[in-house]
Amino acid sequence: MSSRIDQKQIFIISSTFLVLFWFFGYDGITFSDDVFYILTGHAFWNGENVVNSYHFSSRFGSYIFSGVSTKIFGLNDRLATIPTLIAYIFSLLIIIKCLAFRQQQIWASVFFVSHVYLLHFLPKVYPDGLLVFWAVLIPFASIYRTSKPILSAFILVLAILIGFMTKETIIYLFPFPVILFLMDWKDRKPFKFHLWVGLFSVMLGSLYLGYFWYEFGDAFYRINSVNAGHYISEYSYNDKGGFAILKRLTITPFITFVQRSYWIWLVLAAPGVYLGLVKKQKVAFEFSLALICLLLGFWFMTTNLGFYNPIYLNPRHLIILIPVLAVLIGFGWKYWLEKRASSTYIGVTILLGALIGFFLGDYKNGAFLLVFGCALLFIGKSKLWLKKTTISAMLLIAVILSFHYQKQLKNYPKFMQELQAAVASPDQKILVVNNFVHFSREVLFPNDSVNQEKLFAIEELEHFENLAPDDFGLLIYNYYKHAYPKEAPDVEGFLELTENMGYKITDIKENQWVVFYSFSKN
Repeated sequence: MSSRIDQKQIFIISSTFLVLFWFFGYDGITFSDDVFYILTGHAFWNGENVVNSYHFSSRFGSYIFSGVSTKIFGLNDRLATIPTLIAYIFSLLIIIKCLAFRQQQIWASVFFVSHVYLLHFLPKVYPDGLLVFWAVLIPFASIYRTSKPILSAFILVLAILIGFMTKETIIYLFPFPVILFLMDWKDRKPFKFHLWVGLFSVMLGSLYLGYFWYEFGDAFYRINSVNAGHYISEYSYNDKGGFAILKRLTITPFITFVQRSYWIWLVLAAPGVYLGLVKKQKVAFEFSLALICLLLGFWFMTTNLGFYNPIYLNPRHLIILIPVLAVLIGFGWKYWLEKRASSTYIGVTILLGALIGFFLGDYKNGAFLLVFGCALLFIGKSKLWLKKTTISAMLLIAVILSFHYQKQLKNYPKFMQELQAAVASPDQKILVVNNFVHFSREVLFPNDSVNQEKLFAIEELEHFENLAPDDFGLLIYNYYKHAYPKEAPDVEGFLELTENMGYKITDIKENQWVVFYSFSKN
């Protein structure tokens, strides 16, 4: 970690890392919500009416930007992720601008660009990636509330509004300006910023609610559609009894923070929170308040207004914590890196996370936390270079291993090669595929209705039985075992149906990722 590089060089190096990961770390679509956002954004810029009762359709900010890319470059899932890359780069710029000293900027940048889940969703079309920018912009704007009260108030309110138009989890930051007002009032700071926040909130909020009132006759249409969009699944808690909710509010967050690589970031941010909330140091204060709001929201807030159901702690949901945590980690870098007493406490806390990991049988994360904690505990100030090098190397190795694991698990290029080869055969009139593949057909074969229509969902047993083709192909993408294990019965059920219908397997082509069967009645 050289102290000679300046702010501009820190930004260039870190943003280059993001660009390289965006380019080389792409592992294809996730066959899920991203498909909806890609197609909806493309349809929006083609003039189609895309807003309806489905609450995802009201997330304008989640698909408008990707739609610009597909409008310019064509319906391409790869290029649709350009806005996410831009959002990350602008978030990085804000993080660096927040901090005054070089070492703060270096460590904040390092911990921003090295979180494995933040990077995983960099080459993806998900609202969470875009929300990273809006989430960090809110406390950033508040830093200038005294020197530039009108501009900072406008940016803060606009960021909250566009954030809400992107994904509802930004509501965890709704209390932020309120708490900030109370704290400033207690400290007798100028109120001009807060008056303008109130004014802009009324103005922009009225425009937003007025749109829904004009279009649907209900100003709270978006809120009602979100509330109605709650579904019962393995990711909900209210339908599983009080014990499930109690576990979610006590044990589950700690497990998630350890298993999903958030533990180190949260622990290292602690000195920054102390400097912000106790010492009231500027920047640390604003970002500490933002972090507290986000954590309390994720921990306790309900996803439904009719009953209590905490949000499922999907690691994707939590990536909006990372830019805020990165600022606080950078701000308090001396306390966790150089000061013996505080780094000892922090190292011990990280080792506690290692114990949790080992107890859960998560030996990879447990070992990583163990080595990281020991580096803080046992490498002294006399060998600071070694401590810095060890920490940086560990973060880089984690990124590389995570990237390699995902590539090996998914091998999206191989899947696409096999899929395209299967549908290219002139004799291949029907190709039965996994349900999630069929769901994603318009993205997998953009503007190609012929090949889209060849794909047949494996769950449509009755439809297939009525169709009863003389011959057909079956392509199974083994990624379902990891991402969609509930589709296993569909695969088993379909193979059993073909046997009952008298089909014979005439050919099998198999590799680690894809299995292709040729079936015939003759």
